[in-house]
Amino acid sequence: MAATIGPDFPRASERLLGRLRGMPTSLLSDAMNRMNSMSSSIKPLATGVHMIGQAVTVQAMVGCNLMSHVAIYKSRPGDVIVFDARAHLETSVWGYLQTRASMLRKLNGVVIDGSVRDSNEIRKSRFPVFCRGVTPAGPHKGWGDNLNVPIQCGQVCVHPGDIIVGDDDGVVVIPFIQLEEVTSSAEHRKKTEAAWFDQVAAGASTIEAVGLQERIKELGLEGILDV
Repeated sequence: MAATIGPDFPRASERLLGRLRGMPTSLLSDAMNRMNSMSSSIKPLATGVHMIGQAVTVQAMVGCNLMSHVAIYKSRPGDVIVFDARAHLETSVWGYLQTRASMLRKLNGVVIDGSVRDSNEIRKSRFPVFCRGVTPAGPHKGWGDNLNVPIQCGQVCVHPGDIIVGDDDGVVVIPFIQLEEVTSSAEHRKKTEAAWFDQVAAGASTIEAVGLQERIKELGLEGILDV
């Protein structure tokens, strides 16, 4: 069967994406009721990176990376390639060659539900690459794979055009249709958490700052702490 290549997707406004730049994945996860966080096994190769962009999706047979090369040139500057490699760890499907090409194309990162190689070179490049594992074993090009179709990555559904955000904690997926709602909710929570830190710095307990007194009383625990 021939490979499937889906159509291009709607583009988010730079205004909305700009509001998310630097926003922690933890706040965004909270804004989505703790949902849409990828598996904790998917982490960045280099620490201290922050990634945001719309998803260009790749759906591959185990060990195949043919369409990942195509995805680099189907992507626009600022996009993030999201690669469903079926959580297979024993065959790498991404390396420094693709990383370097992605940098030249001004992509914002890649997320791989699988393994990569050339990890030292990738770390030195500081290009955001998130993956499950690392192995020297290389891929094959035996299948056509699919591009820009709905996939799963890290146990989360990803549609082409969804917003992908990654940092040291991991990766979250914001469905395109929820972008404005999630952004506003995360901004509100950011202000709320800043107020918690201010209260704790002023001498309040975390219980007081977060407002946990009533819940502690409901559980019959008020005698444990002086609250």
